[in-house]
Parts: sequence; C-alpha cells; structure tokens
Amino acid sequence: MQRRELFRLGALTGIAAVSASLPARAMPCRKDWGLSAIHLTALNLKPEDLAIQAHRAGYSAIGIRINPISKGSVAYPYKAGSAEIKAFKNLLNDLGMRVQGVDGFALNSFTDPLQEQAIFDTCGELGIKSLCICGDAPDKEKFANMFGKLCDMAAPYGFRIDLEFMAWRTIGTLEQAYELVKMADRKNGTIAVDSLHLYRSGGTAADIDKVPARFLGDIHLCDAVRTPPIDMKLIQMVREGRANLDSTSGTPKGFEGLVREAREGRLLPGDGELPLVDFMKHMPRSCAIGVEVPVPGLDSQTVLNLSYAHSVRVLEKLC
Repeated sequence: MQRRELFRLGALTGIAAVSASLPARAMPCRKDWGLSAIHLTALNLKPEDLAIQAHRAGYSAIGIRINPISKGSVAYPYKAGSAEIKAFKNLLNDLGMRVQGVDGFALNSFTDPLQEQAIFDTCGELGIKSLCICGDAPDKEKFANMFGKLCDMAAPYGFRIDLEFMAWRTIGTLEQAYELVKMADRKNGTIAVDSLHLYRSGGTAADIDKVPARFLGDIHLCDAVRTPPIDMKLIQMVREGRANLDSTSGTPKGFEGLVREAREGRLLPGDGELPLVDFMKHMPRSCAIGVEVPVPGLDSQTVLNLSYAHSVRVLEKLC
C-alpha cells in the first residue's frame, strides 16, 4: 500500500500526528474556533446543502464558489437581489451560519476588474469577509494596479481581497504575493495563506513572520505527506522567479502532481506530516480559519464531520 493511502486510512481511524514547536505569533487558544468549511471540501454540494451539512459537523461558516475558476469547472452562481440569494440568506440566518468568503477567481495582469462588478454586488449582499483570488502576474505593475482596483471595488461592501499564492503560478510563493499586495497598497488587500501551498512552494512557518500581520488574510488549513509530488528543482525556479508559468491558460508541465494533490490529494489536519501547529503559531489572531480538505470516496457529510473534528484536534494543541 502506498504511503499516501496509509495516511488516508489514518484519517478514517482518527490517528493524528501533529508537529509542535515554540510559540511565535499570537494565535490564541479559543473555546469556539469559528471554523469555516471551504467549498472545495464538498464542492458537489450546493451552497444551501453545504451550509446545512457544515452546520451539522460543527462549523460556524462556509466559503462558497460562485464563479468557475476555469472553463467548465463547478460553481454555483448567485445574482444580487434574486429570490435565490434571499432564500439562501434566510437559511443561513436560521442556521446561525455565515459566508466567510468566496473563491474561484484565476486572474492575470490584463484582467479588467470592472467586468466583475456583478460578482462584487453578490458578495456584498452575502456579507462576505474576503474574496479570494489567485493568478499570474507577467507584468507585476499591471497586476498590482488591477489588484488595487479590485480592493477599491470591494471597499464599499466591507470585504477584503485575499491573494492566494500557488507554486504553479507566477504568484507562487508567500514572498511573491507579499510583493504584489505591498505594491497595491490597499488596507483591504491581503494574502490567503494555505498550509499546503506554503510548504509546497518551499516556504516555512518562519517566513510568515516577515509579513506584517495587516497583510495576512484567511488561513486555509489541511495536511499532506512530507515529500511533495514534484521535482524540487522546479520549486527552486519558482522561488527565484525563473519558472516559465502562465497557469491561467492551463497546468504548466512538471506541476501536474502538485495540482492534482491540491485538488484531490490533501489530508485531514493532523493525519499528515506538515507542521501545522507550528504553522498556526506563526499566524496572527486576526486571521479567520478555513478548512479545505476534499476526500474522494467519502460522502460529503462524513468529510465535513472528519475535517471539523480533526481541525479542532490540531488547533487544541495551541492551548
């Protein structure tokens, strides 16, 4: 049996192997962690069903995908002012749930933010806290300008724009994302820090300390095996800015395993080998925690139950 499958079995039996180190940032122990179930964890569910099943599992919030990240990919669009969105908000209110964020946007330096106005109206009506984007920046100055316009469009609605880095994109590391949000220089321009993407891009928890807390947005929590499914020479090229990448037009050669892992090979928190407790100790208390762990082969309610329980078990190591 392959090593990855052994870790999956650990997820089902509740075996946790969690790393810990000396405290760094001020992420506090909490009675209620207020966790959000990010849509990728159960992307087969409509937002209404996700809210119901996540609530049953113990979650306080959900993150939803209302825009396809690529042509033909799964998304559940809402239109501001529609009967559907009003019914969804009523359901959330009845459950005591909220929508923490929206994701599913792969942008580049030449994206026209004004074409996304309808999305912003919907996000505003949903009362989200963050809209998460990823993308490529062949022209850094143009991308920073575009990102700044997105932030300006979000400001009247009161939500942030979270820039997420992924090793197969030109915005592939925490440092590269930080450079761009600094260039944009908006109070609501922040970085989404995914535990998988941080470590798969060659980063460490200590790198987080180099970024002022005000630039750090939502946390995306999951686990993984220690050895990445990619040639580390490619990651070094990403870190040095030498990789020839344009992921908005497809998966770059050599990064297929990394993309596949991110979409369907993540592990439940505590059932892999990433130093998640150390990671959390370096994140500031202002960051909301989302859990992003699809587990192929299991029904959505089981995945949500396991992902919540395992996440709490890891986070309690902070106490």
